[in-house]
Amino acid sequence: MEVLLALSIGGLVLIAATALLVTISQAWANRPATRDAFDAHVNGVAQFLTAILEEASVPPLAKNKSEPIDLRIPVGFSESEDPLVYFYLREAPPLFFSPHGKSVRVHTYLYPEESEGLSILWFSDLQELEKDDDGNLQPADEDELMKTLVSPFCKEVYYCYYGEEDADEDDIKSWEIFSDLEESERNDGYRLPAFMKLVFRWDEEDLERTISLAIERPAPSGLEEDPR
Repeated sequence: MEVLLALSIGGLVLIAATALLVTISQAWANRPATRDAFDAHVNGVAQFLTAILEEASVPPLAKNKSEPIDLRIPVGFSESEDPLVYFYLREAPPLFFSPHGKSVRVHTYLYPEESEGLSILWFSDLQELEKDDDGNLQPADEDELMKTLVSPFCKEVYYCYYGEEDADEDDIKSWEIFSDLEESERNDGYRLPAFMKLVFRWDEEDLERTISLAIERPAPSGLEEDPR
């Protein structure tokens, strides 16, 4: 009886240990795949944003000396809110789905939301548009503004500036990072940052990626700006 009892207890211990080992093995096997998927998503979003920002160009009806990247407030947004990073694309990426067919000549805004993540607001020149108070084309109604979710894991956005706005070329400059756009001292608007730092969060783990904003686009010769 004692031998049978010992064998029974040993069997139960062995079963429990085996179950624990299997559970640990499964968790360990699943963790790299899940982490790799998160890493791949973050890298993919960073590469996507970098690619479309490099394709940004000046809108056809833009004012003189316009830059490919700007700060604007889309239709339906309160004037009290900060503007969004704006740029124009001649060809929309496949991610921009429109019920009216292929999207071309699109105006886009990077729209970070704490609850939903990072989205892109956009509209096309093919829609019915009107000029706002600043002379920029906008849809007549906020409902005509398309919204495409880029990443639900992007929880924080920071804006990176190099030196003070009124600094001279010979002045010593340093990088400054802000959670909001910095107001301009030259006008009533805001300064365009040189970089945006995106913070992606999943399972209490953060990954950061820096996105460059091409403020000036030199010509291939390097002698003058390329209007594209």
